[in-house]
Amino acid sequence: MKFECEKSLLVEVLSNVSRSVSVRSTIPVLEGIHVTVKSGYVEFESFNMEFGVRTSIKASSTEDGSIVIPAKIFTEVAKKMPDGLITISTKELNVEIVSLNCQFVIPALDSDEFPNFPKMSTEKSIELPSDIIKSMIQQTIFAVAGEDDSKNIHRGILLEIKEKELTLVAVDGFRLAIRRENVSISDNFKIIIPGKALSEILRLLPEDLDIKIYLNKKYIFLEFKNYNFFSLLLEGKFINYESVIPKKCTTKIKTKTEDAITSLERISVIIKNRPQSPVKATIGSKDVRISCSTSLGCSNNTFYAKIEGEPLEIAFNDKFMLDALKNVESDEIIIEMTSALNPIKLVPIEGDSFLFIVLPVKLREE
Repeated sequence: MKFECEKSLLVEVLSNVSRSVSVRSTIPVLEGIHVTVKSGYVEFESFNMEFGVRTSIKASSTEDGSIVIPAKIFTEVAKKMPDGLITISTKELNVEIVSLNCQFVIPALDSDEFPNFPKMSTEKSIELPSDIIKSMIQQTIFAVAGEDDSKNIHRGILLEIKEKELTLVAVDGFRLAIRRENVSISDNFKIIIPGKALSEILRLLPEDLDIKIYLNKKYIFLEFKNYNFFSLLLEGKFINYESVIPKKCTTKIKTKTEDAITSLERISVIIKNRPQSPVKATIGSKDVRISCSTSLGCSNNTFYAKIEGEPLEIAFNDKFMLDALKNVESDEIIIEMTSALNPIKLVPIEGDSFLFIVLPVKLREE
């Protein structure tokens, strides 16, 4: 195997592909990048048993062949090489990397041991602009459960298609995020995509490009530019999210999103990840006063809002509320509440493109 390409192009490809490589895997080839040279093109593949990526570039001075190169050292070497053309060739299970007066020889692995990239299913597909897909992921992924969550299913995002509407839903037991968008297919369909895979999709997607998404019951595939991305799906039953959405409210706040964010960020200075110290909001007739007291001190801040309904005192986790507010993507927001113990709902001024829920924290008796 032999090929020659520009350093900048190789570094870009390796930086993208290496993020889907397994770290400290019991299967050594999964810690590497599968490189295949064929008919003037070089294909790069990686897979970490959850998701994988494949891309190809046109190269010169090629000899067909394939090998698996350890991803970490391959990427580090490529970055340190002089600018200009890099020549990569193999002799048995060794890879030689040469540019100008710099040479590296690193051991590699047999490509026959690398798992096959799944065949792309074209049964169901949708096509959306990359900016829409990015927006949908960003407005839900903040509510995905962490690795310490006992329910593996909550570490993913529900993708649901119903009546020509695509919905993404994330929940972690303390908050919920929903994002909707119209699509062209009318089939009813549900899958659960791992949050890690969606984070990688978010990073990989280019700007201003239509993205094809292929769906089946085992995988999700994305096709864009010269990249193919796939992810295995999570198995299990997702929460009936519609049942936890409040159907009514007795207190409604309409305010500038930035005003609410700024006020909360000021209060958060004295919280510093102290979840036992929630923020208390006192909702009057014309403004919202938020306050908090911790071992670092106490603070309060007021922002103005258009308020309908009954006065209310309610408490919440500052981080959860800030995460929701920072993903609103609009200048104004409506916040709906029913009581100090019922979920807080955030919705857009018009339409229903997103819906965020933050659970309140019980106020201590003073």
